[in-house]
Amino acid sequence: MVAGNLIGELVDYLLQKASSGRRFIVAIAGIAGSGKSYLSEHISSAVNVRYGAEVSIVLPMDGFHLTKAQLASMDDPEVAFARRGAPWTFDAVRFVELVRQVRSNSVDDSVVWWPSFDHAAGDPVEGMIAVRASHRVVLIEGLYAHVNSEPWAAVGGELADELWWVSPRSRDISRERLVQRHIATGLAHNRDEAAQRIADNDSINGEFAESRRHRPTRVIDN
Repeated sequence: MVAGNLIGELVDYLLQKASSGRRFIVAIAGIAGSGKSYLSEHISSAVNVRYGAEVSIVLPMDGFHLTKAQLASMDDPEVAFARRGAPWTFDAVRFVELVRQVRSNSVDDSVVWWPSFDHAAGDPVEGMIAVRASHRVVLIEGLYAHVNSEPWAAVGGELADELWWVSPRSRDISRERLVQRHIATGLAHNRDEAAQRIADNDSINGEFAESRRHRPTRVIDN
């Protein structure tokens, strides 16, 4: 896990940005199992506690998964479900569009409604997260948030102020996190199935995200 003193430094840094009068957007990415989701939530919560108001919000990429119905309608549904989480199983165009709206809605009273993901149902849910002008620090979190190829490139190239890449201290750590997650969420029934899913999907997706990314502003060992 990230050392407490580094967490404190990041929180202090974002508190300064929250007081600057301009929305500050950080795109936080990392391979599956790097701990980017937990880290994003932890930092955002700490910023809000220290500030004394909800000035920070986390916007996960999960809500842009294609629905199960959309996957089932593809030419090869079996492959589509097996590879869920691959770049082509996300609505990347809409993701970029909403990030662009988040970039611009800090100057008025408009609300950007961001989708979430219902893990029990296994599908995204529209309009679950309200991004208001009062949110001065926005952490956009997801595997492909730094990708430098289309249709993703604008997020890391022009819309985010900084890019933070979360790197696991070892691949064994990230792998074990993924094994536990796949079993807990029902994507795998045992460790062998989880390991196979990691090899057939997660590792491929992680390699794509790492090999096609904008240069990060920070690399955070986790």
